[in-house]
Amino acid sequence: MGTILLIGLLIPVVYLMQLIKKKQEISMKQVTFTILLSIIGVVITTIIMLIFDQSKSGVWAYILSAFMVAIIWGLLLSACYYVYQVLSGSAKK
Repeated sequence: MGTILLIGLLIPVVYLMQLIKKKQEISMKQVTFTILLSIIGVVITTIIMLIFDQSKSGVWAYILSAFMVAIIWGLLLSACYYVYQVLSGSAKK
């Protein structure tokens, strides 16, 4: 089950890697899209895990925590990408 969650967490990482490859600067549009990809990936994998686990206790708690984790994960990835840009000298000052 951990592999399924890992795939959901890697979706926004792949998106940011493509931005690095294109050498694009991060803007609010990319941050929003990264958070959206993170929410989609984490929530879908959480739902898949809930279906296969067949645990009916606290389904809404799982979904709510998946949203919170996804938002934090997206912001953390975007911040890391911004720091990478600053350290490499490619960010606007």
